[in-house]
Amino acid sequence: MFKPTEEFWRVFKATPGALSCCEALGIMYVCQQVPEDGLKIELGTHKGKSAIAALQTMKGEMFVLVDPIFSDQQIVDDLGKTLASACHDYTVAYVADFSTNVIPMHEQYSYVFVDSGSHGDGLPMQEVKMLEDRIRPEGIIAFHDYLNQFVEVQKAYEYLLSTGKYEPINIPWNEIIPYVKENDLEEGNNSWHVYEDNPYPNFVGAVKRKL
Repeated sequence: MFKPTEEFWRVFKATPGALSCCEALGIMYVCQQVPEDGLKIELGTHKGKSAIAALQTMKGEMFVLVDPIFSDQQIVDDLGKTLASACHDYTVAYVADFSTNVIPMHEQYSYVFVDSGSHGDGLPMQEVKMLEDRIRPEGIIAFHDYLNQFVEVQKAYEYLLSTGKYEPINIPWNEIIPYVKENDLEEGNNSWHVYEDNPYPNFVGAVKRKL
């Protein structure tokens, strides 16, 4: 399991967004498996909490971040500072648009993180059906808000498995959650959502395109 620096956790916790430290480590685990070649893209970046987690372990040169809020240049400038303080050298492109407009612009992806919109109104299924045949062999689609109240995300995940083209990535929560608990990492990570019955949210799921 990858263990980031104290400086990473300082920046991560100060960055707004509903992402737990457990989920950050889950993203890092997934991103260690992303093929170096191919386009890497995040759909729904907000202030960058998941992006800085991905960039801890993902190899490559370009990461495309997509969010309509990037029409605000101040948000882009602030995010650039966050990424610079927490990540290795990486070229980042900011796209102020909706996921369904951006996905068709490229033929092949090696990594897509899906966290766009409200996770409802049919959007998750629409996104994965657009992505289904655009992921390169051994490329990865990862989801936030998988296996929580956003049931459409789970349905989209299960659809990809049902095609026979994808296999699940088993994130080692049995290692991640005890590590976070033992090191009290969630302290000070003031996410938007608080789950009283689950103080260590682990709502990240991922699938890998078969060879």
